Amino acid sequence: MADSENYADYGSFTDKQLLAMLKNGSEKAFTEIEERYSGKVLSIVSSYYAAAFTPDDWFQEGMIGLLNAVKSYNDEMNTSFSSYAETCIRNRINSVWRNSKSKKNIPLNNSVELTETSLPCVSSPEEDYIDNEQYLYAVSNFMEQLSAAERDVFLCYLSGFGYNETAEKLGINEKSVDNALCRAKIKLKKAFRK
Repeated sequence: MADSENYADYGSFTDKQLLAMLKNGSEKAFTEIEERYSGKVLSIVSSYYAAAFTPDDWFQEGMIGLLNAVKSYNDEMNTSFSSYAETCIRNRINSVWRNSKSKKNIPLNNSVELTETSLPCVSSPEEDYIDNEQYLYAVSNFMEQLSAAERDVFLCYLSGFGYNETAEKLGINEKSVDNALCRAKIKLKKAFRK
């Protein structure tokens, strides 16, 4: 069959003839169906949008719908393959679109495409070490600028303690906690602006 396929003009066959050839293992028959219906897939998917999908993604989903039509079409159906294929393509696209809008896909829909231009620059181990050293120096410098009370209150704040818990732990009133934390935050802003 491979030799006869090389010389056949698949464009002249009907959809039903191509489907029959496809059942006999003809890859070129499927290629002809793909080419014949790719325009229909494009026209169907052109009206769909979801943040997580590119036009190519939609086209691929439409082609999966076409493949489903090819696999499930039966000659005994009371409809043409063209109508059946269009229904299968639309069903596939609608299903994917509905799923993309579900709450479970919110992270996917809000994701950012990773392209060469959107990837962050990868730093070398030396740059990471220097950045870490600069960070540690800034934190150390900041902590030295704090009074003992400000340092204690700020560390409680970083640990997630509320004002009343910090006051109880340090044996001071809540107003003192608030004042010390405000002063520490002001010093923190100044330390990291430099």
